[in-house]
Amino acid sequence: MKYKLSRYIHTIENEEILDDHVILFSTRSGTSIEVKKGLYEKICNLETTQIPEEIFINLIKNEFYVPEFEDELREILSDNIMSVDHQDLKTLSYVIQPSGNCQLGCHYCGQLHTNKSMSKEVLDLTYDRIITKMESLSNDLEHLSITWYGGEPLTGLSAISNLSTRLISLCEEKNLKYSSRIITNALSLKYSLFEKLVKNYRVTEYQITIDGTQEFHDKRRYLKNGSNSFDIIIKNIKEIVNSELYQKEASFNIRCNVDKENSYNVIDFIDYLEAEGILQHVSFYLAPIHDWGDNKATIKGVSKEEFAELEIEVYMKLLQSKAKFKTQIIPERVTKPCMVVSQTSEVFDAFGNVSTCWEIPYTPKYDNSEFYAGNIVKDKDVDSKNVVMRNWFNEIPDNNSWCKSCKFLPLCGGACPKNWYDNIPACPSFKFNIDDRILLQRYINEQAVLS
Repeated sequence: MKYKLSRYIHTIENEEILDDHVILFSTRSGTSIEVKKGLYEKICNLETTQIPEEIFINLIKNEFYVPEFEDELREILSDNIMSVDHQDLKTLSYVIQPSGNCQLGCHYCGQLHTNKSMSKEVLDLTYDRIITKMESLSNDLEHLSITWYGGEPLTGLSAISNLSTRLISLCEEKNLKYSSRIITNALSLKYSLFEKLVKNYRVTEYQITIDGTQEFHDKRRYLKNGSNSFDIIIKNIKEIVNSELYQKEASFNIRCNVDKENSYNVIDFIDYLEAEGILQHVSFYLAPIHDWGDNKATIKGVSKEEFAELEIEVYMKLLQSKAKFKTQIIPERVTKPCMVVSQTSEVFDAFGNVSTCWEIPYTPKYDNSEFYAGNIVKDKDVDSKNVVMRNWFNEIPDNNSWCKSCKFLPLCGGACPKNWYDNIPACPSFKFNIDDRILLQRYINEQAVLS
């Protein structure tokens, strides 16, 4: 068979660190090889008889070399579609927004909050819809995954209790795995509630947003009545992460949203978390503030290049600390960028609306838009299979995104289809710091060998 050099390769040449070597990174397989410059030139020139057999086999196996006739873009997108279809048979994933309310008034939030929680009718219709889908996949289904989101989902605790109890019982009856996680501001997350969520409702993964030390967080994530939230959240977290239940059964992922106002405080915040005995029990990651609805948050945002630089600084800080560092420094092959490409994943809000992206509900910009599939109160048989963005992979070759010509497509799958639909480039941070990521991982590997 004749081969060609894949166009999905990123090359790193850094004489200061690599001397006379070059690193080739295949974004199709998420693997890298380091070779001398002379061999690198032979690889690029397809001088296959001059390449050691073991390396040549590795180049084919890890898709540095691909069949000469192959349309790589079509092959990648086809692989993505097949992988998602297979996942859809095995796992049902839903995002449930039990409440449209939230105690906080974050300036960058795109939602309009109301004192609305799921009614009994919406709860029953949501449950029935999940059952119907489960029964249609009964021969292959293995796992039901629920994400609780808001608003602030804990303001809809009764709905969480109602649905969790029924869904757990249903999964036990059908011998299916059940898992759930929650995106929460942690204001209401006292230990007693945490214990109930873990033991009774099997909520074991928690994402909690804290935007820096008290001085910075309280200027950004304040209560709607103007009160501060930082001390309450930290007190709740400290009590929980030091408990036996947490350390055996649960995990916290601390998210820090950054823009120009707080980006320079992130390292101090990590120091604070470590000093308070929190960092060693949690994961930590950054997220750039982005436009959500009509909030125009990126006016105060950092550029993608600035965020990418800060991200590397944070990685290095976490590696030097006691953090439970779980971040994948080098990105891996991604076949499912988000839930919209899954034919079975759906979002249910407190009004009974069905969508495929969790930034749509409660966001006025998208009211009565094509991003909604429908409402189960009006039509319990709402069809979400053809709602906008579902066909994302088939759209990429002809749409206005840059994805079709980007060598990083296999690592992100387009990242956020909704952003592209809103004419916002969705390129992930690793596109701007991939060299630093790969060289950092190389250093980590070298230190592991020496230790």
